[in-house]
Amino acid sequence: MTVFKRGAITVLTVKGVPIRLHFSVLLLIPVLTYALAVQMPRVAAAAKIPTESLGLPGWAWGLLASIGLIVSITLHELAHTLVAMKYGGKVDSIVLMALGGVSQITQMPKRPTQELVMAAVGPALSVVLGVVLGLGWKAFAASPNLAFYFFMLGYLNLVLGVFNFIPAFPMDGGRVLRAALATRMGKYRATNVAAVIGKALAVAFAVFGVFGGGIWMILIAFFVWSGATQEKLYSDLQHALGHVRVGEVQSFVPQVESDSSLEEARLVLREAGADSAIVEEHGQTVGLVRKLDILSHPPDERMKLRVSACMIAAQPLTSSEELGDSFDRVLREGELPVVDPDGNATGLIRSQDIIDTLRSRGFHFPGDRKQPPSQPRP
Repeated sequence: MTVFKRGAITVLTVKGVPIRLHFSVLLLIPVLTYALAVQMPRVAAAAKIPTESLGLPGWAWGLLASIGLIVSITLHELAHTLVAMKYGGKVDSIVLMALGGVSQITQMPKRPTQELVMAAVGPALSVVLGVVLGLGWKAFAASPNLAFYFFMLGYLNLVLGVFNFIPAFPMDGGRVLRAALATRMGKYRATNVAAVIGKALAVAFAVFGVFGGGIWMILIAFFVWSGATQEKLYSDLQHALGHVRVGEVQSFVPQVESDSSLEEARLVLREAGADSAIVEEHGQTVGLVRKLDILSHPPDERMKLRVSACMIAAQPLTSSEELGDSFDRVLREGELPVVDPDGNATGLIRSQDIIDTLRSRGFHFPGDRKQPPSQPRP
């Protein structure tokens, strides 16, 4: 079954982790196909295969290489995901986008050495795939078409692996560097050092791009600088939240059963003066239902439709877990139900609750206006 979520369609599920294809990939494929088709003669020359011996036109080779690269990126991200899960991490999904794949890991492995292995395994797999495909190129030298495809896809995997080993965020190499540093100085300080190194590399890429490296080096410089900035901000947010527990900042909201009518849920929300309610099913917290979603249905439909048809499925947070480990998931989802360690619903946590908590602890967001110093009374 395919499921759409935030512009992406679920095409496969592995070990309970959905693999989603973002619509931007549809824009990437023709661009990548064209770029690879243009490079086909050069690739054929490097593979020592005459272009006239190839049985497909350039655009077809470009399309096949694009599809092969997307599959390779999926395997790359799956390697991250499976290792993260092996070490106790939690993974929401894998999303394949125009800029590459993203494993949405909602809970990272605790030990720096575990994070190091998790970060390194993706590019390592890409390099191994590149080597294996390179051996295939040699083994099938008598079959020009197969040898050419192995060579082209092997080369792309080697580039993918080596590029991701660059020791700068948002590449995997930046996380490898941070994890290695964290074994000596702690994760927060290690992130700061890795971010500085990443920005220094970004400046070097930009200078090289201006003096002959071309526009691609400048774009990579921007990509690396942005990645370092974002990772530093994330680390600062996590550090500012300290050891705050989810239960300390939750809001208390009503609960409704999944088989209740939407009208019953509306009345419960009105009586409580709430905008959202936790949805329970057979004693389990299964999601949320929002007043706006209920009101989007005509009054006569509300009597017939069940809450389960309108609710938003959501995996709850536990009130005892540290907010620093889960705040990004709350910010991404907007709001999530909270349960106690026994699984009983206790409330709801919203992104605004986190923002208010951060500001109360002295954290300033980009764009926040500084309060002018108070003037002494005459």
